[in-house]
Amino acid sequence: MLRDSMKSWNDSQSDLLSSDQEEEEEMVFGENEDDLEEMMDLSDLPTSLFACSVHEAVFEVQEQKERFEALFSLYDDQVTFQLFKSFRRVRINFSKPEAAARARIELHETDFNGKKLKLYFAQGRSTNCTREPSPPRAWWCTSVKVKPKRRKKPKTPNRKSPRPAAPTLRAQR
Repeated sequence: MLRDSMKSWNDSQSDLLSSDQEEEEEMVFGENEDDLEEMMDLSDLPTSLFACSVHEAVFEVQEQKERFEALFSLYDDQVTFQLFKSFRRVRINFSKPEAAARARIELHETDFNGKKLKLYFAQGRSTNCTREPSPPRAWWCTSVKVKPKRRKKPKTPNRKSPRPAAPTLRAQR
């Protein structure tokens, strides 16, 4: 009897699990193609990538530089490069965000001259220069009263004042 109840419990749990998985798949993939297109919209991504920890030969040897540039030219024929030798980084500018995304997905952590390429999206610049700065935030508690500090009397240098308990001697006439 215990075995039968355990078996029926296991069967009911597997039914619950399979229905949960189906619901998750519907949530992830969506029910129609519009949801899928919305998820695949790459137009809000940046058009530039940064390649970090680039091998030194890319900056010094023309042949290695051309090999590096050829990797990214496959994704966009209008790609441009900005080399930052002291940081060992290269900014790669594409004409479309889709090209930048595809290059990032396919080339991130691939081997180039014995080093793994690290590719990151560049942050876009804000072109709205007329924007007002945000007001400073108060970081102190406004309900606490703050006592002003007392000013210390300045000490006079190289003068010794008499001790208060010591008698002072006066010349007698």
